[in-house]
Amino acid sequence: MLKKTIASTAMAAVLLTPVVLGTSVQAMDNEHTSGYTVIKKFPLNAGSNPSSPYLEGENMMVPVREIAQGLGWDVSWDGNQQQVKLVKGNSVIRLTMNRTHGTIGDFEPFLLTTPVVLKNELSFAPLRVLTARMGAFTLWDAATSTASIAIPNDTQQTHLNFDFKKDDGGWQTGVADLPVSYQDEDFRINTKVDKVKLSDGTEINGMLLSGMNRSDDLFMYMSKKLDSTAGLKPNTEYEVKLRFDIATNEAESSFGIGGGSASAVYVKAGVVDREPSVIKDSAMEDTPYYRLNLDKGNQSTEGKEVAVLGNIAKPDAEQSGFQLKSFERTFQVKSNAAGEVYVIIGTDSGYEGLQTLYFTNIDLTLDPKN
Repeated sequence: MLKKTIASTAMAAVLLTPVVLGTSVQAMDNEHTSGYTVIKKFPLNAGSNPSSPYLEGENMMVPVREIAQGLGWDVSWDGNQQQVKLVKGNSVIRLTMNRTHGTIGDFEPFLLTTPVVLKNELSFAPLRVLTARMGAFTLWDAATSTASIAIPNDTQQTHLNFDFKKDDGGWQTGVADLPVSYQDEDFRINTKVDKVKLSDGTEINGMLLSGMNRSDDLFMYMSKKLDSTAGLKPNTEYEVKLRFDIATNEAESSFGIGGGSASAVYVKAGVVDREPSVIKDSAMEDTPYYRLNLDKGNQSTEGKEVAVLGNIAKPDAEQSGFQLKSFERTFQVKSNAAGEVYVIIGTDSGYEGLQTLYFTNIDLTLDPKN
């Protein structure tokens, strides 16, 4: 299912955070940073108050109630379920203590960078992830060690979300770096919208990309055209913030022919001004291959048009089953004369075995720059 929002002030559902905590982005010398209005500030060194933010690894943990109230959400606590419920209009988010997933709406899971915890009789959550899911951004001021939640001032910003609950949302799939005659061999290529059960028992919809890497270099991808229906204009520079989850069952320590089944499978993404497609490469006369028409690099090396975002190793190698793993990147692109840009997401594999992944919760925020 596709959800579209043209942001006016504000709480466009499930916006992306533009920075990683700890990265200095903008000096927050007043209540209006460049392009944003600050709603609430959270100084990291706030003393020994029970509600003071603190660091858990690289994540700033902040009381859920303070985040929610700053953004106008209602908060309730279910002691039996050990769960916080956040409500704003028709939007509902649930956070269960000591769980690595929150849920949106009808129990659609999303990944937390660290579990929600109960401390000093207050529920604490990772600020950056929760703020993004509640329709705002996180800004960081390194000079004062202060994080702020903010909403964009830009009235032209467009936000898109794809959760694959109903259909493929217009995403196309393809494969490259394999023989043109791959249908006659055991590559087991399978792409479709399907359900996957996660290790905690919840089910989630996603785009299944599955294939047997018999060519030692399999690239499987999905792509989506964005045009005037998403508010794009011709020949316009855009900043595109992309965030998505994959459901993966591969552990970092796994071994395999050609490379590890997790460490040698690289997640890649890009935003370009022409349609991703495969072309026939006859350089090897005996065995012509399909190649991508974009510069994606090769496996761990990124190309000029497609970047490497990481590998498919699941977050908890000790836990069996599929787990969600999040990726995000910001791209700069100029729309073509028809007002189109194309998003491409995929995997570039050196592991010579069967690879099965589900791509879901794809968020796109497009910000025109001229």
